[in-house]
Amino acid sequence: MKSLIPLDELQKKMSAISSVVPGKTTMPILSMVLIKAEDNLLTFSATDLDISVTSRIKGKVEQNGSIAAPAKKLTEIVKSLSGEQVSFEVDEGALKIVSGRSSFVINGRNADDFPQIPKQKGKTEFSIDFKLLEKLIKKTTYAVSTDLTRPALCGVLCKVNTEGMTMVSTDGHRLAKIDLKQKFTDVDKIDVIIPPKALSTLKQFSSGQNRVKVQLAENNVSFSMEDVVIYSRLLEGPFPDFSKVIPENNKKELVLSRTSLLEATKRVSILSDSLTHLVVFSINEDKMLINVTTKDLGGAKEEIDVSYSDNPMEIGYNANYLQDILRTMEGDNIILYLDRPDNAGVVVPAEQEKEYEHLCIIMPLRIN
Repeated sequence: MKSLIPLDELQKKMSAISSVVPGKTTMPILSMVLIKAEDNLLTFSATDLDISVTSRIKGKVEQNGSIAAPAKKLTEIVKSLSGEQVSFEVDEGALKIVSGRSSFVINGRNADDFPQIPKQKGKTEFSIDFKLLEKLIKKTTYAVSTDLTRPALCGVLCKVNTEGMTMVSTDGHRLAKIDLKQKFTDVDKIDVIIPPKALSTLKQFSSGQNRVKVQLAENNVSFSMEDVVIYSRLLEGPFPDFSKVIPENNKKELVLSRTSLLEATKRVSILSDSLTHLVVFSINEDKMLINVTTKDLGGAKEEIDVSYSDNPMEIGYNANYLQDILRTMEGDNIILYLDRPDNAGVVVPAEQEKEYEHLCIIMPLRIN
């Protein structure tokens, strides 16, 4: 193998490719990245057996060939280089890397030892704007559970039909739900649970991407872009019926500034309990007091303006969970729909986006 490719493009993609490589593995070959040179394309592939990434870079290939090289060291070398072009050459099982006055030789392995990258046709497929999908991922992945005893909650539910797509995530303490209004033609109705690592890997290739083709099947999902393909196994379900936990009787409407609430909560929660992160909201007609009192530590409070026309109430939330929700909301104001201090609150933007509707649920904490 002998080839020449643009260094800047390789540097952009190498970090994203290597993010799939497992940090620790009982299979040393999985710590490698597969490099193939053919038809003026250099293809880089990495896998952890659950998620696989293949990225292509155009260049000048003088001699076809392939090799598996250590991903971590290759990434470090590529990041350290300067110049416009980088040369890759394979000689007797080693990869020679040259750029400018720098030259490296790293030992590799036979490309045939590398696991086969899956190629499976999806049950249904659709195309979506990359930046839009990136927004939907940001608004849902933060609420994914890390409790491995409930594996179905450790991913994002994706429900697709001809009317659009719904994405839902929950860890039992909060729930994030996005309803995409874009209609899809010629798609089969399907519900799948996508691992968050697959979605975060997709986000790392955002530079220069316009659209992404999503292929869904019962056991796998793939995201295909102009020069990148990401394949992932799906999580086993079923996902709980989230519609049953969305409150229907939250009639008390609290309207307030998203930024003011986020910043005030962030400041006050500095002195919150390290386990519960409890902050207490004392809500009145036009003011809301955000306060914290923590034994052996101290207390803090801050008042912000609100619009509220119901009976005064006091309710407690986990400050970290609330901040996660507020960071993913768009617009200046939010609406918090309340019922009782022991019932879940519903958070929505005061003005929904044209392309999708966004809703979050947060469970309250008991106030001592």
